[in-house]
Amino acid sequence: MKLERLVTFFETSPAAKLLRSPHAPYVIYFLNMHFKTAANLTLLHSEIQRHLTAFLDQLHETTPEVMRERADAYLTQWSTGDNRWLARHYNTANAEPSYQLTPHSEDVLTFLTEVLERELGFVGTESRLKRIIHTLQDLVVHGSADPQRRLEYLRAEHQRIAREIQAIEASGVVPTHSPTAIRERFSEAVSDLISLQGDFRAVEESFKSITRTVQKQQTESSESRSDILGFALDAEDRLKSEDQGVSFHEFVRLVFSQSKQDELERLIAQLIEIPELLEQHEGMRRVQGMVSSLSAEAEKVLQTTRRLSATLRRLLDTRANSRHLRLARVLAEIRKLAVGLSDNLPDEGLEIDTELALSNSSQRTFWEAPLEFDSVPLELHRTCETERLAAFRDLARLRRLDWDTMKSRVHEVLRTRASTTLGELLEQFPPEDGTLEVLGYIQLAFDGGHEVSHEEQDVVFIDHVTGSEFAAGGGDSDEGCRCLEIPRVVFRATNSES
Repeated sequence: MKLERLVTFFETSPAAKLLRSPHAPYVIYFLNMHFKTAANLTLLHSEIQRHLTAFLDQLHETTPEVMRERADAYLTQWSTGDNRWLARHYNTANAEPSYQLTPHSEDVLTFLTEVLERELGFVGTESRLKRIIHTLQDLVVHGSADPQRRLEYLRAEHQRIAREIQAIEASGVVPTHSPTAIRERFSEAVSDLISLQGDFRAVEESFKSITRTVQKQQTESSESRSDILGFALDAEDRLKSEDQGVSFHEFVRLVFSQSKQDELERLIAQLIEIPELLEQHEGMRRVQGMVSSLSAEAEKVLQTTRRLSATLRRLLDTRANSRHLRLARVLAEIRKLAVGLSDNLPDEGLEIDTELALSNSSQRTFWEAPLEFDSVPLELHRTCETERLAAFRDLARLRRLDWDTMKSRVHEVLRTRASTTLGELLEQFPPEDGTLEVLGYIQLAFDGGHEVSHEEQDVVFIDHVTGSEFAAGGGDSDEGCRCLEIPRVVFRATNSES
């Protein structure tokens, strides 16, 4: 750690600006809640604006003097200038911009997560020491090409495993970690997972930097196609050959492996059964979603690499390149002429040979008075008590259809025959509610997928019509019978009914 680098970091780093911001606690809490806790890689402008507006309203209920600007103003501050706590970009899938965390804000969230856990007293010294020792042992064994050393290690492991198997078979007791050790190891795994998700921002930013440089060189046409292509391929190869790139591509191979995903799912299912982790709700939520979240993170970085490949393909397109060259030459000539004329502006003006369009005042139409509407005085409507009572009596005489009984009648008839018409059904079961019940049977046939033909008609006679039916129907009440012409309805038995 050198003094010059520290001075540069605190003067220029967006991460340091975020930590020193007067609104740092509120900004960091909001970013962590809606990106990390909610497991969101990106948020659309409308979504993050809605979340930030709600957060500010809730904040002003207790501390009205803090963060008084609007949500849009803060989003602009956080994603532009020297802050760069959020990255704002457009894609073809959405008409509005999207936001994601930058490597600087990821570093701040990771740093504060570790510091706050340490302040809460949860420091897994024992488990960390064992992990350090195990990592060093793994380096010694797998970092050496000495066959004798590898064989000694494998034989020692074989003897250790054999002794452990014999001890369990003899005593029936399985040694386990203490509850504290279990929680320590689980906390370390969750911290590593959070840090791993933040590392993707740095890899993605590296590929984006290469893409931006290629696009800039292509637009300016300051270099030949071969030079631009050579720069892009060299930069991509250099990135892939570095430790960061090699580790990322190995990670992609693992995370997209179906066998590894199945193995992780089995491990997570077994973790849920450990009693000591039942209260680790936040950590367990992160672990349960790690497969999908890591796959989404890797896919997002791969999309950036695909954009770089698309840029290189456009660069290799001779037709597109010729257009870029012609455009660059024209723009260069325009700039050259503009610089030459800047100190000696020409006196020539522009003359336009045209005719004046004169308007005649008599062309306008004469004024006409607007239409007037007769006002209708509003009067209070007075109802006739006799008609009102008659309407209530008709309403009271209406009866509720018994759908279950009607369905059971249809099923009963279809048990003995393959089909029956509505007229045959009404002969066996005369309707008790008149025309309304006939309409109900037609509705049952329509809902049940039976045959309802509007081209053929049937005539049915309804006997024993209730008084309400006659009242609704008019002058047939003296006859006690009604003739109805209805669509031809055929109920057909299904497999369950037959």
